[in-house]
Amino acid sequence: MRALVHRHLPAHRPLLAGFAAVVTLAGLAAVPAAAQAAPGPSVPPQVMEAMRRDLGLSAGEVRRRAADESAAAQVATRIRAQLGDRVAGLWFDAASGSLNAAVADPADAATARAAGAVVRPAAHTRAELDTAARSVSALAGAGVPGVHAWGPDVRNNRVEVTVARTGRTPATEAFLTEVAALGPVVHVADSDQSPRQQADVIGGEKWTPGTESPCSIGFPVTRTSGGAKGFLTAGHCTNDANQPAYGKDGSRVGTSNKNGSGSVNAREGDMGIVDVDQPGWNLAPTVAGYGQGDITVTGAAEAVVGTAVCRSGQTTSLRCGEVTKVDQSVDYGSVVIDGLSYSSACSAGGDSGGAYVTATGGKAVGLHSGGGSATCTSGSGEKFTIFQPVGEALTRFGASLVTSTPQPGNVTVAAVSSQTTAVGGAAELRNSAEGGTAPYTWSATGLPAGLSIAPATGTVSGTATTAGTSRVTVTATDKAGRTGSAAFTWTVTTGQGGSPTLANPGNQTSSIGRPVTLPLRAAGGSAPYSFKASNLPAGLTVNAATGTVSGTPTTWGFRTSTLTVTDNAGRTAGRVGEHVHRPGAVLDVVVRAAHRLAQREHG
Repeated sequence: MRALVHRHLPAHRPLLAGFAAVVTLAGLAAVPAAAQAAPGPSVPPQVMEAMRRDLGLSAGEVRRRAADESAAAQVATRIRAQLGDRVAGLWFDAASGSLNAAVADPADAATARAAGAVVRPAAHTRAELDTAARSVSALAGAGVPGVHAWGPDVRNNRVEVTVARTGRTPATEAFLTEVAALGPVVHVADSDQSPRQQADVIGGEKWTPGTESPCSIGFPVTRTSGGAKGFLTAGHCTNDANQPAYGKDGSRVGTSNKNGSGSVNAREGDMGIVDVDQPGWNLAPTVAGYGQGDITVTGAAEAVVGTAVCRSGQTTSLRCGEVTKVDQSVDYGSVVIDGLSYSSACSAGGDSGGAYVTATGGKAVGLHSGGGSATCTSGSGEKFTIFQPVGEALTRFGASLVTSTPQPGNVTVAAVSSQTTAVGGAAELRNSAEGGTAPYTWSATGLPAGLSIAPATGTVSGTATTAGTSRVTVTATDKAGRTGSAAFTWTVTTGQGGSPTLANPGNQTSSIGRPVTLPLRAAGGSAPYSFKASNLPAGLTVNAATGTVSGTPTTWGFRTSTLTVTDNAGRTAGRVGEHVHRPGAVLDVVVRAAHRLAQREHG
């Protein structure tokens, strides 16, 4: 291939020496009338302001430059029409207000001059420059450390290769030696700056947390408070606080789990947020279609069983299926997560965090959390995926989807059945809404004394203090001010009848070194309750007042734990449950019945 890389050209040609003198004199002559075009159209105010700010021009200089460039554009059009690739290069000179044309053949110089250009001599033709550029590309291959860019330098009639000034490797030096053999047509320029690709943040595309395996982007979002940019993804991709996040091109896009408040991988869900805090990255209301047509995001919706859904991720691209289950509790071995949904679409490692959208309408419904052992391309048995509902993530992180247009339609709040709570008993009611433009602000009227609603999440909680029945109305107000409501009755009893009961927490699996949070739920009897536990795994304790088992297991083994609740009247109920805790090496997979569930841990 080296024989095809270049051919030696004489440094000076007699013809060119005389030609240079001619065109130099022509360059000093008056510009033909063709170049003296009438001033162009008026400059729009925003363009005027930007040019004044960024180029340091006065208003008059902006208008003159705009007129000059308009005339130069017409000259360039004429030259390209008449000479095409016989012109080695064209460039506008702001100081003279003229278009410059580099040509190697004297016969073409007259044509360029007649068209209105200032003619410059060229030692290398356009074809020779193109050949040299292709030769550099062949030498660079898939990339050379420290080599930033290469291409034509039309002003100097050569190909310029931009290389890092410092930190060059042996591979860099070997490349430069080969480039030097191409002759004076190639020039090497040092630079202290490396290029940064300006890119869009697009759902379903690749992102990488630090030095770990890659995950996928869910949906671009903006923070409701302050408007900061970000994107949603899986919580198990964002476990580490303040971790650098890199985009599909390898350049830094932002910070994952900033200040430790942007990741959830626990009973509450599998969701995380990455702050897009690096310049040059824009947010696009798009989910990648990987050659099948990108999907425009128009809003958010809740998944409905039996409806079609499509999942986009960096490993297996765009895959579609049906929603098969919603509101599922999933045991991944290392963590149990509530409120997840299933689909019949397939997936593979690295799709974690990717986007789920409705097959019609472009509604965001979820973030990829996990799947079975059978992937899109390997394994046998049922193929399924598990996803985190997107609405919960938007609420959790106080974020709004980036959409092409505001989500149309009215706000609809999910209906709520009648509620019953005992005096002194802890209450929790989670509300949900759809339609309109998320996020929503929640309010409520008629709540029993001691209960309140969280404006950001719509969750009603507290401890009821007074017996009675009231009519409650919960209302969600969307970003555009549209509202939706649901009404129901809430009865608070004295709580003196019957004995307390303790809900079965089920068998639990945890890992050494991984934090555990397991809330116990009691009912009946007379609140408040007191909780106890015996034979818990080393490192775990139970909060007597709240009934939450928490801590970090320290020893591998199997335990049978006894959990007890005692009400305000001294009546007791208990549960015996197995708690399995495993060495830290067992993180991803646990066998449950016929399916092996795996949280897609970064790939």
